[in-house]
Amino acid sequence: MTARDFPVYMQIVDTLLDRIESAELTPGDRLPSERALAAEFTVNRRTIRQALEVLERRGLVERRRGAGTFVSEPRLERGAAEFFHFTERIRERGFAPGAQVLSLEEVAPSPTVATELELAPGAMIYRCHRLRSINAQPILIETFALPADLVPGFERCDVGQRSVYDVMRTEYGIEVEYARQSLEAVALSEIEAQWLGATPGAPAMLERRLAYDKKGRPVDHGTDLYRGDRIRFVTDAAAVAVPLDGTLDSLHAP
Repeated sequence: MTARDFPVYMQIVDTLLDRIESAELTPGDRLPSERALAAEFTVNRRTIRQALEVLERRGLVERRRGAGTFVSEPRLERGAAEFFHFTERIRERGFAPGAQVLSLEEVAPSPTVATELELAPGAMIYRCHRLRSINAQPILIETFALPADLVPGFERCDVGQRSVYDVMRTEYGIEVEYARQSLEAVALSEIEAQWLGATPGAPAMLERRLAYDKKGRPVDHGTDLYRGDRIRFVTDAAAVAVPLDGTLDSLHAP
């Protein structure tokens, strides 16, 4: 495909994206009207709407009925391989973390959770659902399960105001050391979208987690469901060469 074959509306997307990334347009700024953009790019308003729909699906702009189109707040950026302590990291970045407890109960684990947490037959867990927010804006639904015998009386802890890992450390002497994590793209269900203030079927990122303490015990089985338009996962990658013998050798840039 040549530049001439590239859809005009995608060329407009690229131009507006450059303006957002270069801070020519900043969060909260109102974009020019469809009429003004159509005149600037010498296209019809339908083409402009196509471009704005792409930017909206990417979470870069918000279209408000009767008010216009505005640049969205920046996404939370975090390392894909990072063991992310939500409360601490959000505060470090100058934002206000929040948590609303949706449910907290002592229950019998599912077979999968029991196996992952290496629980004895008949053992119970504390299962909690929390809605996490940044500056009062919902960003993720957190679900976690803790072995009940390790955190007796956990239901009395105020996890609506405190980090769970801080509670585990200060109240129970459990130091979470590392975690095995995975990421997958999913779509929000109706109730999930309602909690997150999004549209049912909207894209989201699901992170699965199994965390271990310093003794190597699995102590936290959880999932974090992020709004797809409010999070960006990043990673560092090194180039590798694949020689004829099939082995992998890292390429070190000079």
